[in-house]
Amino acid sequence: FSEREPWMVVTSSVDSVVKVWDVRNIKDTSSSIAELKHEKAVNSAYFSSTNGNKLLTTDQHSQIRIYEGPCWNLSKIIPHPHRQFQHITPVKACWHPLADIPFAGRYPDPAFPGYEEGELRTIDFFNPTSGESVLKLHQPGMDKIISLSQFNPTGDFLLSGASSSIIVWRQGPQVDEESEEPKDKTESTIKPRTNGASLWPELGKRVHKAKEKKKK
Repeated sequence: FSEREPWMVVTSSVDSVVKVWDVRNIKDTSSSIAELKHEKAVNSAYFSSTNGNKLLTTDQHSQIRIYEGPCWNLSKIIPHPHRQFQHITPVKACWHPLADIPFAGRYPDPAFPGYEEGELRTIDFFNPTSGESVLKLHQPGMDKIISLSQFNPTGDFLLSGASSSIIVWRQGPQVDEESEEPKDKTESTIKPRTNGASLWPELGKRVHKAKEKKKK
């Protein structure tokens, strides 16, 4: 369901079509208010947490898509290796709860463009506008595929599932963008409804540097 419009719901399917519905007016399978066709079967579809004006989908091969409301036009296709495999839980990209930042577990694929030998099975965070990677989370010694991850409502804990293991990530101290030294631990590191720069120290640092490059 959309947090912005409580009557709006989205579904995904192995028929490669994502549909947006008005639950007040569903008569049959042709009652959807939008049909978003994909190249492969689709594992999931989620409205953004901030205002519900974006839609995030994950196919069963190598695409994460972002659509913009209210007409649900395709905004960005992010190439990302997470191919479907019958013995693993399907990878599903999700939104950060306080900012429009999508993230998904990585399943390195030798056939994927840009593949590098020894690629880590990380959780990848992306800029929703450019599609660029802004953060990769990895636990040393963990070589399992992280199929599912979910933040708590305040965005300072992340819970991940990998095979028979559960990983709990905790937000570290905020890093000052100038000195790169941790700030006073008593200072709040969460600023709701921001662009995400203050949510995870390394994430904020990279977003800030990307903006500086564009200015130059």
